[in-house]
Amino acid sequence: MSRHRALLFLQALLIGLAVTAVAQTEHITAFTGAWRLNVAKSRFNPGPPFRSFTLTFAPDGTRKIDLIGAGGQPFKATLPWSDGKEVVVADSGGPEHVTAISTIRGRTFRDTWKESGKVIERVHGVASRDGKTLTITVDGSDGQGRAFHNRLRFEKQ
Repeated sequence: MSRHRALLFLQALLIGLAVTAVAQTEHITAFTGAWRLNVAKSRFNPGPPFRSFTLTFAPDGTRKIDLIGAGGQPFKATLPWSDGKEVVVADSGGPEHVTAISTIRGRTFRDTWKESGKVIERVHGVASRDGKTLTITVDGSDGQGRAFHNRLRFEKQ
């Protein structure tokens, strides 16, 4: 009988270790999936609005940003899982030396984006209870130092 218990204990231990290993590589959140900007339900102060914007949260916690600005300029960036640590934002077509600090808790996330150590954006996102919409407010300054406040409404794809 004790051999049977030992085998059950070993099996439970192995399952527990496997679950822990998966949990450390998977960061499934309320945001996981692709989100598309609904320009009509968003506000840009000052404008003009983006032409398009897709935000994708991968199961490993990585975020991909794919947008086309008002003037037609594309911007793509990848933001790795951060959980409160400063990470480098890998991008194409944007300023260099950009980092971000992100925290995701439940249906809320917060980002602080920096360029060469200076805060350029503060981002706050909230997913709806039904998981269909994501509202993000972004406060920052553009390349000329002008302040902006955008309220972006995304829909789950």
